[in-house]
Amino acid sequence: MKQSHPNLGLHFSANQLFYAVNEPGKPGRLARIGSVDFNFNVTSAVIQGDDRHFHGVQTVVRQLKKQYDIRLVRMISAPYHECWTSFPKLVYDKSDEREAHLGILMKGLNRSQMLPTWYSLSNADYKFLVIRNQAIMDGFDKLASVIPTSEFVSDFELGQRWIQHSGTSGSFLTISCYNDLVCVASFLLGKLRGATYIKFESLDDLPYLWLQGAEHLKWMKGLHEQVYFYGLQAYEVMEILRPYLDDASEIIKMDNLHKMAVEADEDTYGFNLERAWPAILLALEL
Repeated sequence: MKQSHPNLGLHFSANQLFYAVNEPGKPGRLARIGSVDFNFNVTSAVIQGDDRHFHGVQTVVRQLKKQYDIRLVRMISAPYHECWTSFPKLVYDKSDEREAHLGILMKGLNRSQMLPTWYSLSNADYKFLVIRNQAIMDGFDKLASVIPTSEFVSDFELGQRWIQHSGTSGSFLTISCYNDLVCVASFLLGKLRGATYIKFESLDDLPYLWLQGAEHLKWMKGLHEQVYFYGLQAYEVMEILRPYLDDASEIIKMDNLHKMAVEADEDTYGFNLERAWPAILLALEL
């Protein structure tokens, strides 16, 4: 059955909300790409549930639902409120050891408040684990409640959606750039190899933190045919990290529709398009 209603993709970054709406039955085509500026941090408003600020964000979502008859919304869950780690499959297969490790990773949090999700890796001896805190996700659930169906996607999953959308089958790195962290994910032959995020107080600290992370995560120094940058500070992060990436890698900033392999009526926008790339990928029906 063909999709009859458009999807809404949402992404928050600092004080901006980026959104995209696809055109049903037309793969790779978008009806709308847009942004809304607020005078507060959008993610914090959603998580903390401040009535005045939260109401402003939810009003935008309601308007988009009504305007485009949205039935499904996908949004990025905040990476800095998630726990990401690789997990030996031998431990994963034993429920008592698996639960013990969850307790260690999220010490002090009741098991009923943990939302673990497991992902397959290119190395079959390991699983990739994402743990979310139910208390933090309550704000996202409330925001999405105005739309019948909602899906929450971790930042590294954008690479998997890119594989589905573009058909690429080689090795590539995605680097999602926020104002205080970068999310890094590596993909090999259509599968996730590894992912992490790096927090920083100043962009000047990023080279040191990158090298520190690469000492423990060897895939960060691996050969990648392409490295994709997108997000709030994509250009700045790209220039800072360029010397630490493989010389043979093609460096790509996702700043136009052609690079994204999508179509829309508008070619130019009043904001940097690479900031809306997560919302665009989330809106597409793959």
